[in-house]
Parts: sequence; C-alpha cells; structure tokens
Amino acid sequence: MMAKFEKNTDKNNVSESVIGSEMEIFGDIKCNGIMRVVGKVKGTINCSELIVEQNAYIKGNISAGSVSIDGDVTGVVKTKAIEISSNASFAGEVFYARIAIDSGANLEAKLNHDPAGEKARQNTKMKPTESENKQVKSESQPKDPISPNG
Repeated sequence: MMAKFEKNTDKNNVSESVIGSEMEIFGDIKCNGIMRVVGKVKGTINCSELIVEQNAYIKGNISAGSVSIDGDVTGVVKTKAIEISSNASFAGEVFYARIAIDSGANLEAKLNHDPAGEKARQNTKMKPTESENKQVKSESQPKDPISPNG
C-alpha cells in the first residue's frame, strides 16, 4: 500500500488524511485525496480513495473512487472498485464496477454491479413500490382501454 501512495504523491501531489485509532468522528467527511481510517466514523464519507484499516469501524454512507476494507463497515458504498479483505466485516449495500472479496470475509450485503453508476443514481431517487402501484390501480377512476397507462 505504501508504494502505491508514494507513486501517487510523486505523480499528483496527493496527500493522505488519517483518522487515527484514538479518534471517533460523528458527521460528514469530504476529502479530495486518500483517506485512511484507523479509528471510528459515524456519518457520510466522500473521498477519492478510502482505506479502512483492521480494527477500524465505519457506519454510514461511503462514496469513493476506490474502497479497501480491512475493518468493520456498515452502510451503503458507491465506488468504482472495492476490495474486501479476509479480516473485513461488511454489512449493507455496494454499488461497484469492480469487486474483490477475499476468502473469509464476513459479508452480509446486497451487491449491485454498476459500471456506469446508473443504479447508484437511481437508488437515491424514490421508486414506486408494489403497494403504491396497487393504490393507483384501486382508485375509482375509469380506465381508458386504449391508453398504454390504463
């Protein structure tokens, strides 16, 4: 991991922000560079690259270019590439283009292959549920047999 960071630093002058093991953060975090979590975060995280170290804990929604999980994460993750290590524990939903899950990872998740990011965008909008559709049909309006909408 360090060699990758040095390469990025030389190339783009990207810094790394660290949430240390002694830290607990409650709230929303926006980081334009690499974010390494060793402590605890409850809230939303938006960054270019997220690294969740072993023993770290995150509960909330994550939006990042890439996510590497070695700790405990609960929530919704929207990313291009996600790696879940054998030590990791993840519960929630993932929207991803590429995924790697090591044997032994504790995973309770809905996985959405989403290379264009379309499903993630749709997920944030309200979708009509089955019960809402039934309510519309049970209204006492006359149905037009010619109209495709009924």
